[in-house]
Amino acid sequence: MSRFRRLAPFLFVAVAATASYLPTFGNDFAWDDEYLVLKNLDIRSLRNVPGIFTRSWAGGVEYELGQAQNRPYFRPMAEASMALDWALGGGPNPLVFHATNLAIHVAAALALLVWLRRLTAPRDVPSTQYGPALAADLPATVAALLWAIHPVHTEAVSLVSYRTTLLSGLATFLVLALLGRPGVRDSAVRIVAACLAFIGGLLAKEVTLVTPGLLLLGDLAARDLDRARILRVFVPMAVIGLAYLGLRATLTAPGVYDFFDGMTPFERVAMIPRVFFLYVRLLVLPHPLCPFYDWGILGIPRTWFEPDILAGLLLMAAMLAGIVLAWRRAPLAALGLAFFAMALLPVSHIVPFFDAAGERFLYVPSAGIWVALVGAAAAFRRSRMLTTLGRGLAVVAGVAFFALTFQRSTEWRDSETILRATVRDFPMSVSAHLGLGQLLTDSDRSDQAVPLFREVTRLAPPLAVGHGMLAVALARTGDYEAARKVIRNAPPPEPQLPSAAQIARNEFLRAEQDVLLRALGL
Repeated sequence: MSRFRRLAPFLFVAVAATASYLPTFGNDFAWDDEYLVLKNLDIRSLRNVPGIFTRSWAGGVEYELGQAQNRPYFRPMAEASMALDWALGGGPNPLVFHATNLAIHVAAALALLVWLRRLTAPRDVPSTQYGPALAADLPATVAALLWAIHPVHTEAVSLVSYRTTLLSGLATFLVLALLGRPGVRDSAVRIVAACLAFIGGLLAKEVTLVTPGLLLLGDLAARDLDRARILRVFVPMAVIGLAYLGLRATLTAPGVYDFFDGMTPFERVAMIPRVFFLYVRLLVLPHPLCPFYDWGILGIPRTWFEPDILAGLLLMAAMLAGIVLAWRRAPLAALGLAFFAMALLPVSHIVPFFDAAGERFLYVPSAGIWVALVGAAAAFRRSRMLTTLGRGLAVVAGVAFFALTFQRSTEWRDSETILRATVRDFPMSVSAHLGLGQLLTDSDRSDQAVPLFREVTRLAPPLAVGHGMLAVALARTGDYEAARKVIRNAPPPEPQLPSAAQIARNEFLRAEQDVLLRALGL
């Protein structure tokens, strides 16, 4: 096979992924970037990089709350890359930061493609002989392409502060590409390179810890695990993982928030199938998308028979049954389903953590679905009808994903555009209304913020912050009487939380608006 034909799949995936994300080159910093990048003193000089490796994620940001809520994380590799971007761009140049994010994503897609080609290549064909394996390249290429342009990844690619996810995903796919070929002897060079990639991924995000497990699944599916493989590959990775956990424990501390605070054991457990259903839905129907899934969107579980909870339970059972039934007859399909389940474990709320759900959490797990589909395609390749149907669906999905990703990338232009899109698509989201209202208030557009804060008080009447910010917005429009009335009628706050009056007072003090403090008697 000619060199061009060997490189064509990689060029196709790289060009398609880049084209789908073209709007990001014109985007500004948004969301958490405003404090993790713009207010992060550590990334303003390359001389600070060694210190980044000695403290928790965001340890150098000026935003104190941002420091506090990121104390449980140790992600120096991502911050070090941001420092390099700052140096290359001569400051906070959004084009440089976004270009780096996209380059990492494209590299991850190409590493995934290498692994998929290795999985689907005939066992008796050396990796250098591409001609006989050409028929197996098409499903692998299509799968890598659909993963690369899937809209659910726009969150991770569009936000500089979510580069942690991109670097972790790249590391995982590099390890799989280097060591994930069944039947191929592991060279020392490959093992060392894979271990270095594993270390880099761990220093970017904690979820990289599942990588050896994913590699092990591939070995089990291929019936290719022996003592030598365990000693040469898995023992070093286990040592690295344990060393990382020890280092991380010394440099991090507990966070300040618990998303599940106050929930009953049933509510905590029921969130597992609810979130699982959400993730499956996002992979199949990635619209609308949301930068945060709060209780206004997810809802607190009340019974096992709520539609999405019941559907999540059925999907989880179906997935486990599919793994068991396909393990012998269609091992690649079973591997994909098992890959999805294992990669999702750290964010599935079996062990509750701060975020209820996040699209970025599907970055690596979603690859398992494409592996499963490649396996299914191989199992049914003798059926001309099913093959034709599969190719048609792939074309439709590719066109739809490309269009949705391109459009979603434009919505990540800045914080205001993504907040307005979220309010539009999720009118029940308290966080979206509150965030957009805060942004408008801070930019001297309090008249536009008033209806947003009124909606917050309607959606969440006990929430003191909604009443406090509504009073602030009203006062800044000159309607002092209405502002005083809001504060008088505001419900008492939850224990240890500030009241509406305290929230309003703090806002005026922060903005040095003593006139408004006196006008409202605060």
